[in-house]
Parts: sequence; structure tokens; C-alpha cells
Amino acid sequence: MTVKEVFDLRKQGRIEEAYEAIRPMYAVHQGKYTTLCMFWTANDILKKRVKEQRHDEALKIFKALQRVLPNIDDHDGRAHSSMLYNALMLDREVKAFSMLDFVATLKVDTLTEADWQSIATPAVAGTNGHPLPAVAQRLLTAAFREIKEAPTIDNALKVVALLQEAMRRHPHNHDNLRHMATVYHIMGDHDKALAIERQLPTKQQKGGWQPRR
Repeated sequence: MTVKEVFDLRKQGRIEEAYEAIRPMYAVHQGKYTTLCMFWTANDILKKRVKEQRHDEALKIFKALQRVLPNIDDHDGRAHSSMLYNALMLDREVKAFSMLDFVATLKVDTLTEADWQSIATPAVAGTNGHPLPAVAQRLLTAAFREIKEAPTIDNALKVVALLQEAMRRHPHNHDNLRHMATVYHIMGDHDKALAIERQLPTKQQKGGWQPRR
């Protein structure tokens, strides 16, 4: 079987067959098209395994995709984008997935302008659609949900690079300011944290971090 035939199987929706066909081919030859085919067939299987609630296998496939990604021809950025959305999917569906660990390995300079742009949603019942936050912002939000559960210095350090880039791009975003205040509190710099919190609306302050007495 050729790589083209594997891609044809994928187009036909026969993703399990495509996945099983490409694996032995990729094991002996990691050429341009073999690697590309391996990535996209595994990407299909990842989503299928999540739907099947085969979470352990899904996590293994995601880690394999992370290893393959740097070696593929991703000129249009589709593979990069798919991994960010895969991370959001796993964060939503798989309890064992750690967004903090994913963010810690994320190279912030690989994030594109599109990754930082909000996403328009269609209007419903004659109202204006509310845009979804940018995918990079959603990664940050998910990471801070974990930090809230385990507010340690090690965990805060995992997200600092992404948070700094978010602050550079959107320095007045209330969520970013609140996240920065949280990091300062964790690091023990409560004065800086409180200075940031004073910039936030009262409602934000009441819902934010409460320093320990």
C-alpha cells in the first residue's frame, strides 16, 4: 500500500484502516509524506478515542503527535492549530490531561497572530454573536484553573511565558491582569498583586485571589 492509498482511506472515512496501514510504513521510513500521513491519521484516531472514552490511549496518541509535529511540513499551520484545539478538547474531556504540562512545553514564539485573535460566532435569534476568546487565551484560562487547584510556585512558573505574551498583547485584559495578580501572590509579592487588583472592577476583585492571612 502507498501513502496516497492511505490518504484515500482517510478521505473515505476509514480512519482505523488508514491508521493501521500507516503505522508499519512510518516505523521503517519517516519521509515527508509518510510523516504527514502519520500525523493526520493519528489526529483522526485521537478524536475517535476521546469519543469512545478510551482516554489512556488518547493521551498516548496526543504525546506521539507532539513528537511528530516538529518533523512535518506544516506550511499552512493546520497541524500546529490542530494541536492547540486537541489540547482544549482533552482538557474538556479527559480528567488525567494536564493543560499546565502542555503549556509548559509550548513554545510561545510558535503561536501565530491567528492564535491570539478572538473567533467570531454566528448571531442567534437576531442578536449579535459573542466572539469566543482566542485559542491562546483559552489555553491560559484552562491552565489557571489547574493553578487554582494547586497554587504552587512550580505550577506558576509553567505558565509564566504564555502569560507574559498575553500581557504584552493585551495588557488591559481583566483576565490577564487577574492571572498576573495570582502569580504575584503565589510568588509572595503581595504588594504587586494588590496593585494590579486595584485596576480591576470590584466584581473582579471579589472573585479573584484572596491572599492568605
